[in-house]
Amino acid sequence: MPAFLRRRRLPLLALGLTWALAGCDGPAPQDATRSASFEASRFPSEALVSQAPKMEAGRAAVPDAADGTSDARIEERRAYRLQFEAAEPLIDAYRQIQAACIDAEGCRVEHDRLDTPRHGLASGDLGLRIDRATLEDAEPLRLISESPALSGAEITREDRTQQIIDLEARLSQQVVLRERLTELAQEGREFSERRIQDLLQVERELARVQGEIESMQGRQRHLALVTDSVAIAASFQEQRWVEPHQHGVLAPLWRALDRSASLFFESLGQVILVVVFLTPWLVLGLPVLWLLSRLWRPLRRGLGRMKARRRTRRRASEEDGTSGRG
Repeated sequence: MPAFLRRRRLPLLALGLTWALAGCDGPAPQDATRSASFEASRFPSEALVSQAPKMEAGRAAVPDAADGTSDARIEERRAYRLQFEAAEPLIDAYRQIQAACIDAEGCRVEHDRLDTPRHGLASGDLGLRIDRATLEDAEPLRLISESPALSGAEITREDRTQQIIDLEARLSQQVVLRERLTELAQEGREFSERRIQDLLQVERELARVQGEIESMQGRQRHLALVTDSVAIAASFQEQRWVEPHQHGVLAPLWRALDRSASLFFESLGQVILVVVFLTPWLVLGLPVLWLLSRLWRPLRRGLGRMKARRRTRRRASEEDGTSGRG
């Protein structure tokens, strides 16, 4: 072995040992993060399983609004669809639920509509609002949920807690500002021109702040109303049930025949309407036409006689002219 390699063997061995020990400490934080993300992207199921205990612990630390462990303010809306085979049971159910809400405590009718056309399907809508404290024992809700005509229901909930908290904070700030402006207005009531201008500016700002306070109070009352009660929307619809023969191979033919018969009778109805519309005018017009025909005959004879006389005179004048030249 050459002498220069012998002299540098110990420093090279020390440097290699240092690199080996540094590599045993594990990957750098950035490499570890990259490796973890790679593993999670490559094996999503294993990553989710490994993170499940942490997610459950985080979920347990957050209070649930549904079990009453927090002061969450939830707006709840329920929509029910009721379908009936005929108009009579629809009207009876509609009036029964409406009367039950009127008689019940904590229930009020916000809007109602009942449509019973002579030709067509009956329908109706009921909008109720029931206090949350009396929701479980509410008679209108029981009638709707136990109705055999109930075909569907939809319940939506929206958390309004953050909106209420923000609104209360902003309202408190505006109240403090109003008090401060009121104090400035009381201190500036003097008769100098500058003080009067300042006072007018303070009064305008005070009026603006008062308007914002009243608007916030209105929104606060609305949020309290929608969170302390539940909105119930009931839709009543008379359903035209589909016949069994409308599902087979001949369904297009049956629909075409049904449509053709409907168009034929619709056209026949239009013709009847036209005849009925023209009948009074025909009753009045026929005598008038008969009188005009009776008057037209002598008038036409008189006109013919006048034309004959003119032709006779013209011929006589022509004959006199020719005899005079001769």
